[in-house]
Amino acid sequence: MNQARFVIKSLTYHWRTNLAVLLGVIAATAVIGGALIVGDSVRASLRQMTLDRLGKIDYVVSGHRFFREQLADDLQHSSALPQDIKTIAPALVLRGALEKNREDQHLRVGQVNIFGTDQRLWSLLEHSDLPPPKDDQAILNSRVAEQLEAKVGDEITLWIELPSAIPRDSLLGEKEEQSVEITLTVSQILDEDSKAGRLALLPNQQLPLDLFLSLDTLQSALDLDEIKPSRRDPKERPARVNSLFFSSHDETIPDSPQARIIANELEAALKQNLKLTDLNLKIVPNKDRNYLALESEQMILDPQIEQAARDAAKKLKVATSPVMVYIANEFIHPEPGQAKQSPPYSMYSIVAGLDFAEQPPFGPFKFIGDKPQLPLKENEIVLNEWLAKDLKVKIGDPIQMKYHVVGSRGELPEVEQTFTVAGIVALDGTPAADRKLTPEMEGITDADTFGDWKQPFPMKLDKVTDRDEEYWDKYRATPKAFLALETAQKLWNSRYGTLTSLRFASLPGKTLEKSSTAFGSELLKNIDVLKMGLTVQPIKFLGLAAASGTTDFSGLFIGFSFFIILSAIILIRLLFKLGIDRRVSSIGLLSAIGFTPAQVRQIIFKESLIVILSGGVLGILAAIGYASLMLYGLKTWWIGAIGTRFLFVDLTPQSLLIGFLIAVLFSGFVIWKSMSELKQISIRDLLAGVNTPDTEPVRARKRVGLTWKISTILALILVLATVTGIIPKQEAFSGFSWQTVCFFLVGTLSLVASLSFLSSFLRTDSTTPIQGKGALALMKLGFRNAGRFRQRSVLTTALIASATFVLVSVAAGHRNPAVEEPDIESGNGGFTLVAETSSPLIFDLDTPEGRNKMLVNAPNDPETQRLLTEMKAIPFRVKPGENASCLNIYQTTVPTILGVPQELIERGGFKFADTPGDNPWELLNQPQEDGSIPALGDMNTLMYSLHKGIGASVGIPSDERPEHELKIKGMFDGSIFQGVLLISEQHFQQLFPEQAGFQYFLIEVPTKDATQLSGILETGLTEYGFDSDLVSNRLADFLAVQNTYLSTFQTLGGLGLLLGTLGLATVMLRNVVERRSELALLRAVGMTGSNVALIVLAENAFLLVWGLASGIVSALLAMLPHLLSTGADIPWLSGILILLAVLITGMLSAFLAVLSAVRAPILATLRAP
Repeated sequence: MNQARFVIKSLTYHWRTNLAVLLGVIAATAVIGGALIVGDSVRASLRQMTLDRLGKIDYVVSGHRFFREQLADDLQHSSALPQDIKTIAPALVLRGALEKNREDQHLRVGQVNIFGTDQRLWSLLEHSDLPPPKDDQAILNSRVAEQLEAKVGDEITLWIELPSAIPRDSLLGEKEEQSVEITLTVSQILDEDSKAGRLALLPNQQLPLDLFLSLDTLQSALDLDEIKPSRRDPKERPARVNSLFFSSHDETIPDSPQARIIANELEAALKQNLKLTDLNLKIVPNKDRNYLALESEQMILDPQIEQAARDAAKKLKVATSPVMVYIANEFIHPEPGQAKQSPPYSMYSIVAGLDFAEQPPFGPFKFIGDKPQLPLKENEIVLNEWLAKDLKVKIGDPIQMKYHVVGSRGELPEVEQTFTVAGIVALDGTPAADRKLTPEMEGITDADTFGDWKQPFPMKLDKVTDRDEEYWDKYRATPKAFLALETAQKLWNSRYGTLTSLRFASLPGKTLEKSSTAFGSELLKNIDVLKMGLTVQPIKFLGLAAASGTTDFSGLFIGFSFFIILSAIILIRLLFKLGIDRRVSSIGLLSAIGFTPAQVRQIIFKESLIVILSGGVLGILAAIGYASLMLYGLKTWWIGAIGTRFLFVDLTPQSLLIGFLIAVLFSGFVIWKSMSELKQISIRDLLAGVNTPDTEPVRARKRVGLTWKISTILALILVLATVTGIIPKQEAFSGFSWQTVCFFLVGTLSLVASLSFLSSFLRTDSTTPIQGKGALALMKLGFRNAGRFRQRSVLTTALIASATFVLVSVAAGHRNPAVEEPDIESGNGGFTLVAETSSPLIFDLDTPEGRNKMLVNAPNDPETQRLLTEMKAIPFRVKPGENASCLNIYQTTVPTILGVPQELIERGGFKFADTPGDNPWELLNQPQEDGSIPALGDMNTLMYSLHKGIGASVGIPSDERPEHELKIKGMFDGSIFQGVLLISEQHFQQLFPEQAGFQYFLIEVPTKDATQLSGILETGLTEYGFDSDLVSNRLADFLAVQNTYLSTFQTLGGLGLLLGTLGLATVMLRNVVERRSELALLRAVGMTGSNVALIVLAENAFLLVWGLASGIVSALLAMLPHLLSTGADIPWLSGILILLAVLITGMLSAFLAVLSAVRAPILATLRAP
């Protein structure tokens, strides 16, 4: 018989043992390979979701700036357009709120993505050939329809912010008519499987809130539609959009780095085709004074535009003159001795800040009387002769000027400044009479009287004098007073810019028209489209890159399945060792007849290798099933962790091979390790069936005895130190207090003490007689038998105890914030409600004026008044970005940023992790040496979504193209601020001046009033899309992911614990095999089979219960601070069921050993060697 045939015969003869080892290898391969497949499948599913939600959209331009719809056609026919671009679709992409009225209630949905579309964009989406919406039709996706309970044919109301060229929180911004109401009829509902219904510009696996309506309809409602010039009104206005969508000819390019190159080429083409009107700019000629003025529709020049204009003028070598104009509410000349009668005054005058030029076309000014010394001082002012006459002043007289300033909450307090009249300028025929110093503003500069003004703020029209009206009728918005430019900029400083216009002289020898063309062309060349918010994003490339995910699900599920893998590896070792023990005599016989030890081990290893390789191959098939089961769990049982059901199994050869190799190598190693123990056994002992003795030196026994004593003493010391207050409550690290850390150490020490005591107990002298009789004595004998092979008994018990410790600790880690009361030092920061709006609020909710605005729609009764008066709302400015919370499993790079008001920084609160200082909020105001901006973020967001820590930097708008750098200075621990970064409001306004108003709110109110107040706010602020929720609910949403992961680990860990219990049964079976002659002798001398069974069961139950009890008690000690906290939400039932299943499985498995012990023939067993 050759060796190969011998191996095959041995395989079939020992088929039971080999089958058991085979199953162990299959389990290990299935879990390892399955975890890798889960990771591949999640990534592939995220990629597919990206492709589905974007359809044929490969690149996009979208932001706050509205530009010509015609720009799409200009680009389409431009020679600079990259050849790969196929379609360009203009659209409006905005945020809005929806409302559906029913007889019994109003259903509302906020933060809805509104897509104004026509056939061009609609053709880029996949929607089963549905026609695009037209007229008043609205197409909803299933999530919106579900929340509105809408069906086809229903009438719904859309509230959307009315675009305003002039910033709303500036002096002249529109503060009343902020939103427009659009009535729509639902024409189609896109089901969840519809790809068009998943359209979103930011990566997120959860279904978005989408509404599609006609582009023409939306443009008309928002005053963005085209106006053609007519005889009555020569003004024209192009149709405007804020987004462009691009598709490619080659579908492979958007999934490659070449997409960035194409995006850069598109930006270059975009820049070439831009017109000034796309940037809300215009060049106004002044034929009377022979100069041109660069003005903006937002009434103030963006600093980037100003610098580009100055650079253009410098290159063209033309003179410039910057101007800053403002509205003064009142000028007063407080003459001495006029206490009984009102002093001379003038209402609503334009004041210009400029440099008094000496040369045309901007000068010279003609002064009446003495000419002032230029430049003017900060407290000096020049009046025109009209105002000087009205105020009855002369040079050197003091005058008072009253004007509004814009507060941080949109309020307009009136302040007063006193100036000295430094000069008086002539009006007619001089630069002082230039009404074009003031940019045109519809509703003001074109009004015939003050009474016709579209009032930007409450005006005191009863104080307007006839002389004021006469001046307005004759000179309109011509400035009445002049300040030095620096003084005007200091008084009326704005984050939007420092100039209202920039005048420049015409080019030498050229007309104003040609000069305007030349200057406009040069200006556009100098403008950085990135800084203007016209960046081309390779959206599909970025989305596919983000599909790598924030979480490595391969590693995650390997971690979840750790105890299954460990138990499978240990089980393989135990089963293989059991097989070796059963054939130890045969191994000795082979050695006795001439086989060398190496040849014997080679035969056994080849036999085992066939089993391992077969198990690995079958395990790969099982891995596919395991992965399918896990993905099904993610879509159903554990959907809270991933939030989508669009997952599928994706198989890659690499993962299958890696899973196969890891399992085979681990299995091969443990088998080789087990075989190496045969070297220490002589041939004689092998023939006699003797295995390696379980001996150890006396020193080791003493060391183990000391271990449990020292561990117990240390645990008691820590408990006493914590109870008596010696251990402080301050944070140790990562948000954990020293007391929490101490109790976890107590639990760990308890586990070590328990297992050490077990090991010491099993070392007791086996020669001591057992006291007692009956079942108790038999059980004691079983307990003593566990010490015969102490190492394997302690090993399996330690596995069960450790697994139980981790599982119970994890189960005890569940939290339910719904039962937590508001606490300033907790994750809720003492707040009860959190709210967001679709449109920004300019006013302060805590002021009487703000409450009055809410009461227009809300019920005005004493209870409502009480709730609104007692509440405290803290508003945040918002720069929208990606959701970087644990609810989004895509890799995020540009999170939403909140601007924190100073009052919250001073108030403090919330729980921090690894952050120094009594009030870490103050870190937001600390200047940084490197010029970066300090920021705070939640620990989960920073570490798991952004992969950043304290001291790390985040680029704005992105790490790839940073304009500014945020420096992480601190971390919240489990806060409401998951998914966002926070900077001070001052820094926010510097970075994002275009973001007006507030869109995020934290509200303090008694818990009992929270629900009622929420309804009042949502009703009163319907047009803003105000959507409020309990802070506890928001925290519960965040914790749902954590709790789901804990439940997943608990479930899979429980399976591993069950597998470990089978390992304990294997140990028992091995013990029975090794002691089969002893057990037969007991039966031969008269002990019944039931008594023998009781001994074996007692031994197994002793080790199993010890392991479970040690793990449970130690875990409860470790988690005691959390168990005593308010938000603890332990799933006792599921935990008890798992542990009960382990106990039952362990005891049932022990019957295998029992049957082996009582069924063995007595005579044959006694005669066996």
